[in-house]
Amino acid sequence: MYPIKLYIKNLPNLIMIPLAMILNIFNWVWLLWEIKPQEELIFLHYNILFGVDLVGPWWKVLYLPIVGLVIILVNIVLGWSLFGKDKFFAWLLNFISIFCQVFLLLASSLLIFLNV
Repeated sequence: MYPIKLYIKNLPNLIMIPLAMILNIFNWVWLLWEIKPQEELIFLHYNILFGVDLVGPWWKVLYLPIVGLVIILVNIVLGWSLFGKDKFFAWLLNFISIFCQVFLLLASSLLIFLNV
């Protein structure tokens, strides 16, 4: 295994891992700020053909940032294990984490605007 300290201090990783974490933290804060705990059911999914097709409790919107955090952690561990063999794939995994966070933020924005 490659030393974790060297993996973290590598410049592309030093940029991409914190950026993915910042996007994920922003997703948590934004969802918790906009969608307050409530008794009523909220809209969880919208389909252009059928309209709202899934409703549920407010806390289910937190599945998006939880999935984002799992993606970040899995990609960090996989990237660390691959870093000694091929740095490009480790960097690619960290870039994919950022890419996923952007799309999760987009999904969160749709949920927020659907419910506010």
